[in-house]
Amino acid sequence: MRTVAVLTLMMASPLAAQTCPSPAGWNDPVKHMAARLPEMQFALATGTSAQLELRAGKDVKLASPTDRKPGPRTSAGLAAIDVPTAGKLDVILSNSTYVDLVRNGRILKSTSFSMPKDCPGIRKSVTYNVVAGRYIVQLTNAPERSVKMATVLR
Repeated sequence: MRTVAVLTLMMASPLAAQTCPSPAGWNDPVKHMAARLPEMQFALATGTSAQLELRAGKDVKLASPTDRKPGPRTSAGLAAIDVPTAGKLDVILSNSTYVDLVRNGRILKSTSFSMPKDCPGIRKSVTYNVVAGRYIVQLTNAPERSVKMATVLR
């Protein structure tokens, strides 16, 4: 009985309350066309938001193979991101697009994943441990032809 009371108190406390991320530029993202090949010169900066125009999934050469089969009529795309320092990188998306973070041809394992329920315009957030350098954000199985994406380095 005591465990139930403690859990009830924990659930009601402000510490357990969900906080919505508020990434810089989320309400006015910069528009970009996602790449279809992993080799790209241009890179997004961390701490920004972008509205990425995606491509037909069959037209994108992935930076690293994934186990997930592409759904019919889904979209995909790639975006390079330059990370200036080591830390935790949150990749925040506006829809259920699947995201992988790729470094040197290998998919990094995420450290956490959330799907905030009451955050307007935000569908998911995935966190990775990163070091300084260039990464490729690999977006697949997108249900729409575009996705809003923000990256937050902490």
